[in-house]
Amino acid sequence: YEMLRSLVGSEMCIRDRGIAMRCDLDKVPSVGLFGMVVHQGGLRAQKMFDKYGLNKSQAGILFMLHHEEAVSQKPLSQKELAKKLNVTAPSITSAIQKMEKAGFIKRQPDEKDQRIMRLYLDEKGKACIEHVKEVAMQMDEIMFRGISQEEKLLLRRIMIQIFDNLKEEPRFHTSGESKTER
Repeated sequence: YEMLRSLVGSEMCIRDRGIAMRCDLDKVPSVGLFGMVVHQGGLRAQKMFDKYGLNKSQAGILFMLHHEEAVSQKPLSQKELAKKLNVTAPSITSAIQKMEKAGFIKRQPDEKDQRIMRLYLDEKGKACIEHVKEVAMQMDEIMFRGISQEEKLLLRRIMIQIFDNLKEEPRFHTSGESKTER
């Protein structure tokens, strides 16, 4: 609640019977709305992944390993996987260990450099990948219900532009002063 309130402002959201929060979405700043959409989508996806004994992060790892094996015919190292997922290698160590123990993935030394461990889908991971794809398709159907193809394409283009903007070097300092105004 506190995090949401700080993103959207206390006057824009009210508690519903002390449990849930309702917000006037027209008054929520864009950054707060993005956060709410991502959070809600994550909750919905997690419910779907629960059926297969996966969490969202593990599903993302399975999908990326499958995708890279199919496209490049080369399994990823933990470092390469982390880069593709835009996280640090140590941050996915625990997930990889749990997934290996659960039989979703296996690690094997690289043929040319034994210091590098390559990640492969194990039998359970291969069997589960179709479920991961199905959840992604169901999420698309849910998220874009009532939205035209043109609107979907426009939203996608805008989200890519926002992503690119956020990757750029910041133009403003915390004081709100532009670098060019100095």
